[in-house]
Amino acid sequence: RRAAAARRAARAARKATAAAAATEVVAPAGPAAGESEEPKAESILPASTLSPTTPASTALVPAALLSPAWESALRGRSGDVWTEPQTFAEFVGPLNSQASGEAVGSVRFECVSARQGEGDLLLYVPGIDFAGVFAAPQFRGLARQGHELWRCFVGPDDRTPFALMVRHVEEWVRGRLADGRRVVLLGESFGGLLALAVALRLNGSKASPALKGLVLVNPATSFGRTPWPLLGRALTELPLGEPLPPPSARSDEELFQEMSGRAQQTPYAYLGSAALAGAVADPAQLGRVASRIVTTMLEAGSSGSGSDAGSLNPVLKGFLTFPEQIAELLPPETVRFRLRSWLRDGCEAVGSELRLSSKSTKLPPTLLVLSGGDRLLASGTEGKRLKPLLEPRCGRKFFKVVELGDAVGHAPLDGRTDLAAILKASPIYEPPPKPRDYVRGYTPPTLEVLEDGSKSIEPISTIVSPVFCSVDPATGLRSFGLAGVPDPAELGRPVILVGNHQLLALDLGPLVREFLVEKGFAPRGLAHPINFPDVMSELIADASPVKREDMGPLDAVGLPFELRAAARASLEAAQQLAENGPSADSQKRASRGPPFRAQQQEGGRSDSNEDAKAGTDGQENGVGENFGVGGGFTKWGAVPVTPRNFIELLSRGEAILLFPGGAREACHGEFEKYKLFWPEKTDFVRAAAKYNAIVVPFGSIGSADNLQFVPKNWGPLEPLRGLVPPPWGSRGQGSGPQGGTENPFGLVAKRGQNGLMPVSESLLTPPSFPGVLPRFPPAGQTTPGVGDRFYFSFGKPVDLSDVDPKDRQACDALYAELRDTVEGEISWLLEARTKDPYRDFVRRQAFERVANLDPAPRTVGGGPLKDEVIRSCGRRAPSFPL
Repeated sequence: RRAAAARRAARAARKATAAAAATEVVAPAGPAAGESEEPKAESILPASTLSPTTPASTALVPAALLSPAWESALRGRSGDVWTEPQTFAEFVGPLNSQASGEAVGSVRFECVSARQGEGDLLLYVPGIDFAGVFAAPQFRGLARQGHELWRCFVGPDDRTPFALMVRHVEEWVRGRLADGRRVVLLGESFGGLLALAVALRLNGSKASPALKGLVLVNPATSFGRTPWPLLGRALTELPLGEPLPPPSARSDEELFQEMSGRAQQTPYAYLGSAALAGAVADPAQLGRVASRIVTTMLEAGSSGSGSDAGSLNPVLKGFLTFPEQIAELLPPETVRFRLRSWLRDGCEAVGSELRLSSKSTKLPPTLLVLSGGDRLLASGTEGKRLKPLLEPRCGRKFFKVVELGDAVGHAPLDGRTDLAAILKASPIYEPPPKPRDYVRGYTPPTLEVLEDGSKSIEPISTIVSPVFCSVDPATGLRSFGLAGVPDPAELGRPVILVGNHQLLALDLGPLVREFLVEKGFAPRGLAHPINFPDVMSELIADASPVKREDMGPLDAVGLPFELRAAARASLEAAQQLAENGPSADSQKRASRGPPFRAQQQEGGRSDSNEDAKAGTDGQENGVGENFGVGGGFTKWGAVPVTPRNFIELLSRGEAILLFPGGAREACHGEFEKYKLFWPEKTDFVRAAAKYNAIVVPFGSIGSADNLQFVPKNWGPLEPLRGLVPPPWGSRGQGSGPQGGTENPFGLVAKRGQNGLMPVSESLLTPPSFPGVLPRFPPAGQTTPGVGDRFYFSFGKPVDLSDVDPKDRQACDALYAELRDTVEGEISWLLEARTKDPYRDFVRRQAFERVANLDPAPRTVGGGPLKDEVIRSCGRRAPSFPL
């Protein structure tokens, strides 16, 4: 009781001193030391007081960013308590005791910024100290960005439990929301836990969130998986001792001698502060403290004002007595109460809420800022735990994780981190990019792009020497080339090319190039999501099951919270050591790059458009790159296969390339060569009839005859098995379903159509790429083998203008007719190619090598590049007689 009375008397004396200082006139303060950007200058005098004789230097002064009290406190300082501990007493004492503002229960709220009623309201919720001052280095930057900055705080003797703290902050926030203000909560450490609890209670909808945003900086949600619940209780048992008077030393040497005695009289202050500083501060912060002390002593000695002159350095005194100020702010009984009633109860309450379904609570756009080098909390791994718990509540595009690196500790809000810039680039203020419009965003290739694409396809065309033929719609006669395929631009109607998909989609390159060169347009392919990285990432993210954090065995045992936390920390440390090892951990730290560079965590919010652009437009993907994985196909007009895209292409009168069998047909099995896997639904026929489309059925062969499937029994070639990649997917050899590791497309399939509503039912089955090898010996005139020719035959166009899209029976009959026509074209090609003497690979290669000694450029037959010359298409050998 005597010690408590003495501390109250000391605080009363400091309050009286601060009150006397507050009566002085505070002049407008300039920018803090180290700031280069000047705030906008504006007049602080009424217009009536200005005269032509008023000096400009008197009339205009820099506009204050912060309130007068904070401008005075931060004048010439950065506000970093690690390098300026002498300002700590001024922050915690006069600022908190004399702060003008509002109070809700025991929680006080103060406006830190100079301007009020403008911009978004940003409330800073502090850590376990709850003094509201440790983020002072960030105040100017946040105020300069236009925020109306507020902070909340309580006194060191406050004993408000966690539930009431949440209600007090929630009540204050609701009052601002009722006034039409947009509120952003910024919580650090324990403040992150408290801010998250408030946001969960506000529970806005995803379409209209109650808060503008939520920022969590190293939130204390991981407190229950650290040893600090147990260690913190042990530290509070250290004796505090009697209140000590200010140091009586008159020189630095006397101060060092006196400090050893003071540490023995108050073990809690110095031992507890040393343990706390070692856990909170990172090596860079501790290094700055040591450097500041040494520099101060050297400067004092060189100026003759140090210990030799018999004077006491106030900066050194501030550093050495800083633990006593921390102990006064957080005495043992306060720490003991807050460890249990704030952190323990808060973790249990928030954890219980997060274990509920994500549909029950919603969160605003959320920014999670984590330090990999946090030794107080498990912030380095907290992002992986919180992401599946928070992301479904705020939306994948409105959740972002920023990692500050392993060199940053628990207290990152010093001068090294630009929180204002991180906040500006977060989903709170940077809206998510709009999905890429593959239909409208396509532009026909230029001559240079087409030439580059043709060069990339020429190697495979040289091997397979594709043959194209079509049926004239007027005469019904078949001829080589694509003359029988109508041009949608000439007809003013959409044209749909419907056919079979060859093995591994190797037919796409030669097919699309031929249309671009001979017809002048590329049919817009309805492609599987595998061709679009941004679409596929969204599908996988949406199909991924939402992780719910269930109670573990330690929760069921009934151990005290402190013992459970220590056990979890030990288990996680052992697991991490077993998985990574010391060498892997060091390699991870070495690969992270600059320590203070904000890095977005993998799986966090990413710019889908930028990723897609990097995979398509950013790369010179030619048609020869199989138009496939990585987005190369989109360069030539492909769109994701969705009803919306299909209908939009029809309404625009485009040429459309549709493989109803989809990926299942392109990844067929060993005994499924040239078999159609068309779905039972006939919706594409009804949609085509609605837009008076013309359907051109076609068949193609050749790819499956160039390859052979990986054998199950290799015999004497068994040592070569390891050189061949295994089949990927749910069907090994393609002969049927089998077990194995599920590929990511299975996640989409599990959720049904997952909003994709595919035109083809084949999307419901994840693609399975079979293992294949070149088929030897080379192809002959009647035998398949490597180098076998690709053959394409386009049948007679079918006009759907007379088909009623509402007549299901007629649509079903037309669908069956188109399927029979495609099968008929395949059968005709299989028979006709046996009459092609140049199907023989060796003979054909000899002919074409000689013929291409005198290259013959091809002329583009239509479109915007009509009559332009393509020089990369080689001469081809003749084929069977028609």
